[in-house]
Amino acid sequence: MKILLVHPKQSELMVGFTTLVQPEPLALESIAAGVLDRHEVLLVDKRVDPTPLEDVLDGFRPDLVGTTGYTTDVPNMMRICMAAKAWDPRVTTVVGGYHASLVPQDFDLPYVDFIVDGEGELTFKELVECLAARGDPSQVLGILFRQDGQQVATPHRPPVKSLDTLPRPARHLVDHYRKHYHFHFWDNVYVMETARGCPFRCNFCSVWVFHEGRYRVHRPERVVEELEQMETDTVCFLDDIFMETPSYAERIAELLQQRGIKKRYWAQLRSDNIVKRPDLMKKWAAVGMHSCLVGFEKFRQAELDNVEKWNTVANNEQAMGILHDLNIDMWGAFIVDPQYDDDDFNELISYVKAKGMAFPQFTILTPLPGTGLFKEKLHEITHFNPELFDFLHSVLPTKLPVERFYANMARLYRETQMGFLEVRRRIRDGRIPRSSLERIRGLMKSVTDQENYLKGLQTGLQEKFCEIGHHVRSHVRQEPKAGHGRVIDRVLGNHPISSQA
Repeated sequence: MKILLVHPKQSELMVGFTTLVQPEPLALESIAAGVLDRHEVLLVDKRVDPTPLEDVLDGFRPDLVGTTGYTTDVPNMMRICMAAKAWDPRVTTVVGGYHASLVPQDFDLPYVDFIVDGEGELTFKELVECLAARGDPSQVLGILFRQDGQQVATPHRPPVKSLDTLPRPARHLVDHYRKHYHFHFWDNVYVMETARGCPFRCNFCSVWVFHEGRYRVHRPERVVEELEQMETDTVCFLDDIFMETPSYAERIAELLQQRGIKKRYWAQLRSDNIVKRPDLMKKWAAVGMHSCLVGFEKFRQAELDNVEKWNTVANNEQAMGILHDLNIDMWGAFIVDPQYDDDDFNELISYVKAKGMAFPQFTILTPLPGTGLFKEKLHEITHFNPELFDFLHSVLPTKLPVERFYANMARLYRETQMGFLEVRRRIRDGRIPRSSLERIRGLMKSVTDQENYLKGLQTGLQEKFCEIGHHVRSHVRQEPKAGHGRVIDRVLGNHPISSQA
């Protein structure tokens, strides 16, 4: 079979960090790796490739078109499937990823043939082999498809027990795009995972739901072998929680040191893990840990408890000191509650400035589909446009007038970001490459302009989305269909853009 995998372009409504972060499409590279031995695969990244999809279809002439993405990608995922069916109705279309797995009803559409539920490597490979052999798709675990006008699900496929049984991502499929991929300040950045899932239960997060509460790791030896083969000086670990198992992270650091592998690393960490093992952070600093994102989330303990973070502000502040002493750049992530008033914004600004944080990151509390927060707040959601679920648009009612709320969001960034002299100093010290200055300017222009936040709320499509939102809220919660062993509830209703697709 000829398989076309398409990474959707980014939503035009997204604000901010898309300017600074554009990693390789690891998910599609991973599922491609499982079928390359018997099938021809073309991976197209619409974030960086301006070639019209119709021209790609004409040139490659695929038998199957697949795509994946998060909630904000849903409209463009649908457009990819629509374009494929318009080009040739016989083409098989497949979607996967977080949103498609957690809310498959959104893809219960005539132009979507199959939904891959959960991790895709094994399921996608089996589906492809089944279709190539003209077999019965109902025998493939972990998929949903339309039958007699209804969406049906095959028995659930549990997450793979050993990540090491999966092939390494087919990175060569995007070699011609490599110059376009960057992460924060650095170009030619590779991304990889050492682990999947998360053992914690934050109510705003869909990661642990998608991975069914499991946390699994690759063998340290495999991680280091893969790092050794990467032709780059900068690697970002995309684990949702790096260093969760200290002995595991320590072994990787030891192997890197033994083999003399020295790169620049970025990872996402919890503050309590940093505090528990400052010696381990020191080892990672020695082998190249350059910067990390730490989910502080809140600056007040009561708010931290409300999001079920299972952590403390005291840990956050102690972690700040440890990272500062080790000269590891810290991206501190804070969640802004839609119910914040002017005083709350002022207190958050004062807190961040007092801590001397060079790279604070502010996002708005967003009830992602599939999370506990979504079920809790479903009847409060004011906007069901999936493109607004980007963490910088509030889809919940704000206490302040909307214009004032977003003026405060812009002010958060304007008053807490490092100044020009600090940027110059970091360039001089080699902490920031001069080549990234335009991206930094683009980021700051985006997140400090109130109008960028408001533009998504002013689109002509918004009224239609709100009508569909009412339709969704009018239904009661439904459990997963028989035979489909997901651990989450499903939200009924067609997707808001289905009527315009």
